[in-house]
Amino acid sequence: MDKMQDRIQHWKVQYKNVIKIQSEDDEVAYFKIPTLTELDTYNTLKQDDVFKALQYVFNTCLLENNAYEDEFLLSASKSLLEHVASYQNVTINNDTGYDEIKKSAALIRHYFNLDPYQLPTDEFYKLLSEAIWLQEHKNKQLEFTIANVLVKTFGNATQ
Repeated sequence: MDKMQDRIQHWKVQYKNVIKIQSEDDEVAYFKIPTLTELDTYNTLKQDDVFKALQYVFNTCLLENNAYEDEFLLSASKSLLEHVASYQNVTINNDTGYDEIKKSAALIRHYFNLDPYQLPTDEFYKLLSEAIWLQEHKNKQLEFTIANVLVKTFGNATQ
């Protein structure tokens, strides 16, 4: 592997997703996905000065310190934000039989704070069975608690 490939692999380990943006005249830059905090700052800055907001996103997410033309900075920032906006369209179908892997992954992420997509399949399904048990146990506890509250509340009313 050459030096640039090594750097890209390092960035992928550190940031998970690395986005390469290239201009028509072959200017190239690599970016990480902005965090929600960084997007919030961008939105605040954008209210006063769109250029400063785009410059902020570019500089915050840029993974290498090279000099870039303002035109590339603007177009790359817009491309990065469009890429991020595409994530908003990712949804989970609530119907049974659809998106079961995504639903299972959400349970694992919720109960164990792990990235389920990085787990070996056997570990994924082991944790999934534990997460399902935990969820059912929580539901039974909630059901019992609500029943007790109802008995205490309305049991006294009949006396």
